[in-house]
Amino acid sequence: MTSPVNTWTAERTGLGENLNPETLLAWQKEKLKTLVEYAHRNSRYYSEKLQGITDLKELSFTNPTDIVDDPFAFLAIPQSQVARVTTFANSGTTRLKKRIFFSKADLERTVDFFSAGMSTMVQKGEHAQILISNKTENSLGSLLLESLSKIGVRAEISGVIKTADKAIHDALGVDCLIGLPSELLYMSRIAPDLRPNSVLLAADYIPQSVIDSLKETWKCCVFSHYGHTEFGFGCAVDCEQHDGYHLRDADLIFEIIDPETGLQTNPGERGEVVITTVSSEAMPLIRYRTGHISRFISSPCACSSKLPRLGRIEGRIESKINVGNESTISIHQLDEILFADPVIRGFDASLHHIRGKFTLHLTVDAQGIFDLNSLAEKLPQGLNIAFTYGKADPFSRRGKRRIREVL
Repeated sequence: MTSPVNTWTAERTGLGENLNPETLLAWQKEKLKTLVEYAHRNSRYYSEKLQGITDLKELSFTNPTDIVDDPFAFLAIPQSQVARVTTFANSGTTRLKKRIFFSKADLERTVDFFSAGMSTMVQKGEHAQILISNKTENSLGSLLLESLSKIGVRAEISGVIKTADKAIHDALGVDCLIGLPSELLYMSRIAPDLRPNSVLLAADYIPQSVIDSLKETWKCCVFSHYGHTEFGFGCAVDCEQHDGYHLRDADLIFEIIDPETGLQTNPGERGEVVITTVSSEAMPLIRYRTGHISRFISSPCACSSKLPRLGRIEGRIESKINVGNESTISIHQLDEILFADPVIRGFDASLHHIRGKFTLHLTVDAQGIFDLNSLAEKLPQGLNIAFTYGKADPFSRRGKRRIREVL
């Protein structure tokens, strides 16, 4: 059975049974022309950059810092028509803030995409618990709630969660849990007897070790969602085959580029994910550099979809921290290693750089003895490791995971 996202794409594009990589590409090229005209006419940022250009490869990149510098330059509708404004940090490593605008129609498109994606993992009459976001109007949680209601699924938003115990209480008897990877892993190692039918991990990066652990502990299907606030939260989701992300092709154009040269990579090669909106009213974005590393999967999916898919996100370029001798370390690397250890419930990390020497400080929340030697073997040589046992409940300090640098 084909992915519901593929069916949604066929309906949204109007291509129906004619949907294939070639017809989709032609459709997106036409949509791109319309987008360029719209952005040139309505967006102050793009008004001068887009004159006479319609070829995607010739268009300039948009960087996150461009939005930080002047978000209103991107606004393409009157402020009175903005239905939601979201302000958040530029990344897990900076306090610079981005402001993103959405129209009512933008939010409705997100709800439609969520409905298609969620229908893969939860069915009419079942119960889902949303462990991310808050209950405010047009928040991520509210959009998920609306999308689930459209397919006949009862859902609740937990709202403010400060402890894993609260999250576990809300998860009792639920068919589908929607949450962040580190938080759901923590829950599973405190409450291994929970038995959701399915779990949706929503994040820009999802450690494979977390996916494997949740499958083993809760005996459930684990789905992954790739999203960005800049694109209405939803970008791609996997299907029951779990072989890459099915893309939101009716609203977004994806590219993979060489982060150094800016040139598009060859099919299957790893590079930086770049996204262009083709439907956004409030804030069109053209060739937006996400900083995430992935690749395209062009082989047909076993669900029968022939459209290209996005491989797993392998991390964020800027999350890599130099620790000398041309070696790096990242939070994604630590997550993969540490979360694979069944005694680890969670951890906090900081990197101290004193007189040319690097020391990784870990606070490890464990339910047994942590194998420090095994960790050291998998990290760069010469990196000192200091660790203590302690509480590292991810619900007490929510936000993007990162290694805190101390100079």
